[in-house]
Amino acid sequence: MKLFAGLLVGGAAIWLVISTAGGLGDAVSAVGRMRVGFVALAVGFATIRIALFGLQFLWLGRRSGPLTGGAAMSLALVVYGFGAITPAAPAEGLAIASHELQQRGRSKREARMICGFSEWFSQRTFYGIAALDLIIVVALGHLPFSDSWPFMIVAFVVILALTGTAMAARRPGAAVHAARMLGALRISRPQPPPQVRRQAAGVWHAAAMAIVGSPRNRVRLALVSAAAVLTDAATLWATCHAAGFHVHPELVLLARTVGTVVSWVPLLPGGLGLVEAAIPTVLHRFGAPLDDALAATLVYRAAGTLLPALAGGLAIANLRTGDRHQPALSAAGGRGS
Repeated sequence: MKLFAGLLVGGAAIWLVISTAGGLGDAVSAVGRMRVGFVALAVGFATIRIALFGLQFLWLGRRSGPLTGGAAMSLALVVYGFGAITPAAPAEGLAIASHELQQRGRSKREARMICGFSEWFSQRTFYGIAALDLIIVVALGHLPFSDSWPFMIVAFVVILALTGTAMAARRPGAAVHAARMLGALRISRPQPPPQVRRQAAGVWHAAAMAIVGSPRNRVRLALVSAAAVLTDAATLWATCHAAGFHVHPELVLLARTVGTVVSWVPLLPGGLGLVEAAIPTVLHRFGAPLDDALAATLVYRAAGTLLPALAGGLAIANLRTGDRHQPALSAAGGRGS
């Protein structure tokens, strides 16, 4: 019932945009007029995005044991392809990927950390890029400062918060403080003694640092995540050109940010309907014809969401039928190396 209600909301949103754009016929005609070369470029950008997440999984996963590039790519497709269209996205994809890592010799903690840190770097770079892009959009005069200053304040707060948490995450004491705050929320259950909590937090932090590696490796992981965010925006940029209109790259990134945020609305798998309504609205706000903006968004969603989701479903089958015992030859040997 929740899914049905969500689909009704999403369907109503996209129907409103289609009707405003001149009807379904105009939207279909706009899709038919799109330039094939730019559509192919969009598919290429979407493929690169998944490959970047596969590289991230490879760098995170092989620190606790052997992991092939093919398995890392499959894990990326499961989380950022199939997982993107599930009702609690990307939780289902993360759960499946964690299970598959356990089947390949990782402990439950290691598997969860690998998946968790992949999402950690992905989300943090998204927030950082979105904040910087909003500042650039306002600075270039695309949005009036008088109307946008509250969002500018939020953007600067986000940047400061990301910087502060990045500095704190390197220190074991931060894990101890986090454990203390989380323990204070355990009202109905007895809390372990402080010494036990400190020791457990220290062990957890040491295990986390073993997964993410040296500061240089953490920078690499952040850069790969940032490149994935920008490549996804490039997918939308390519579909805009395929539809025959030009919007400045910073505005395309802003439209992509809005689309990502509305995709987090509960009940809707991948924000179905709301994303297709939000992105054309933003593009139209900055001069794009509404029917062409809708066509660009539909092809963007097909290239960046639907195709990776289908490939992610195949990747799940591939992971479950693949050779699982090879990485488990010696997880301990992988850790020792």
